[in-house]
Amino acid sequence: MAPLVSIITPAYNSSAFIGETIAAALAQTYTDFELIVVDDGSTDDTIDVVHAAAAGDPRVIVLHSPHGGQAVARNTAFDSARGRFMALLDSDDVWMPTYLEEQLALLERFHDRAIVTANAINRGGPLDNRPLWPATSGWRELAVRDLILEEDAVCIMTVFRRAVVDRIGGFDPHFTGNEDYEFWIRAANAGFGILQNRRPLGFYRRRDGSVSADDIRMLNGIMSVLGAAGCMSGPIEQEHDAIHSQLQRFRQELVKAQMRSSLAKHDGATAALGLKALSELRGSWGLAMAARVTMAWPYLLLRAYDVRRSLRAG
Repeated sequence: MAPLVSIITPAYNSSAFIGETIAAALAQTYTDFELIVVDDGSTDDTIDVVHAAAAGDPRVIVLHSPHGGQAVARNTAFDSARGRFMALLDSDDVWMPTYLEEQLALLERFHDRAIVTANAINRGGPLDNRPLWPATSGWRELAVRDLILEEDAVCIMTVFRRAVVDRIGGFDPHFTGNEDYEFWIRAANAGFGILQNRRPLGFYRRRDGSVSADDIRMLNGIMSVLGAAGCMSGPIEQEHDAIHSQLQRFRQELVKAQMRSSLAKHDGATAALGLKALSELRGSWGLAMAARVTMAWPYLLLRAYDVRRSLRAG
């Protein structure tokens, strides 16, 4: 008998966390599932930890693929998955015991919706112990425009009907680190309804070295997804104004992130060039004047950066 749910877990050098992830999956109150762990060419003892955590549970299936990133690993799991529903669980995240039960209940209640995402509690980082979304009760229906204006409207902890993958295909590995964002936009544009369950049902880990910790790479990735979205046909064609607005916003955020990176390296000259670029994006006369001054005397930017860091530390 095929299980109702296929849990998809890509794993790359995840030995420090994946044991807890698997334990939480196996402790779900809803038990009719298979857990497909795809080792993405790990070079540590991830596989040993997986087998130890599985403790012989036949629901755990381990697959192997050459290192190609999470999109490739998830697609490998899709090819073998037998469930009518897919549930995404990253190797460093943790579900609460009723996660599957509550998500499936929403999909049963809303037969015309195909995707349900859940709120989660941040674990680690500056937002530790705070939810991803401020609202923590009720549910919300998401439209294509919501996904464009709120890039974090869909959490990776999501359950969806198999029909989504059957129609739009899997994750596009071109969008490394933002392949899930592109997948949700593509699904919404194809007409699949998305529900946002605001109740926190898991723990989302933030750690140094994870893709989400690299601001510059993430911003470039989001802009790449939005650029691709602007070329899609379908309902999303009505949202070109929102796409343009978001691209403008993220261009500014990218310049600021690059400036922070330059200042952290004590490269005042490059940071001053970033200030000039920001002034042009914003059309700001004040920033343009500040850019001229700091391009002549870049140590002023470094001094301001050091003072601000000192004040924050105090």
